[in-house]
Amino acid sequence: MKRFFEFEKAAEVIYAVSSSFTQSTPSYGRKENDEGREGADKSFYFKWVSFVDEPIHVSNPYLHHMSGRPTLTVVKQENDIYLVADFDMLKLLEELRLIEHNSGLEKVNKIVMGLGGLLLGIVSVFLILYGAYIFGGILFMHHNQNEVMHKIFTSIISITIGLAIYDLAKTMIENEVLFKSLDYGVEMQSKTLGKFLTSIIIALSIESLMAVFKIVLDDYSKIINAFYLIIGVTLLIVGTGVYNYLSRQNK
Repeated sequence: MKRFFEFEKAAEVIYAVSSSFTQSTPSYGRKENDEGREGADKSFYFKWVSFVDEPIHVSNPYLHHMSGRPTLTVVKQENDIYLVADFDMLKLLEELRLIEHNSGLEKVNKIVMGLGGLLLGIVSVFLILYGAYIFGGILFMHHNQNEVMHKIFTSIISITIGLAIYDLAKTMIENEVLFKSLDYGVEMQSKTLGKFLTSIIIALSIESLMAVFKIVLDDYSKIINAFYLIIGVTLLIVGTGVYNYLSRQNK
């Protein structure tokens, strides 16, 4: 059974099951063996196994509970013994020349995306702590009215952008490093972009409000500048709404 891995490169685990549906051998793996599985009850799994047409049963694809990768289980009947083998479906399809899958490139992609997500996470934590530092300075130091308003809005903007970047970093690490999301392509990109744009719109809206306060307190003649900023934020909101609508229409 151990020699099975020499000519089946996609196989991950193989073991034998007796006629009473108990595991009669250890679970032999490509890298290590699991001696503790011998004697385990397998009757539950054989409820969906049928050998009416031929002595081989191939399961539907499923996600392996340990590796998290798509897996196929093949059961072959040999007299009163059943041989069970788990195959990595991606490796199997690659071996059959049905897909092109580069494991080395996937590892490089995980390293790059993981490093990028980690750096973005560090930047987001710095922005959040910087916003907290500014707010702490307001509480424990004396400032005039204009400085207080400016620092409050700066603190809010810093924390908001920090949270947006953190959410982007979390999405990258979850979907590209820890596990692959089922929301591939446009759907996942739309969700990520929508979250990020929403945070940017909130930050710009706060900046617009801050600009209005500063102009009201200082010089009314510059109110047109705040108006232009508000128009820009409004156009960004409308553009985001149109993008979300068109994304839903294409599904």
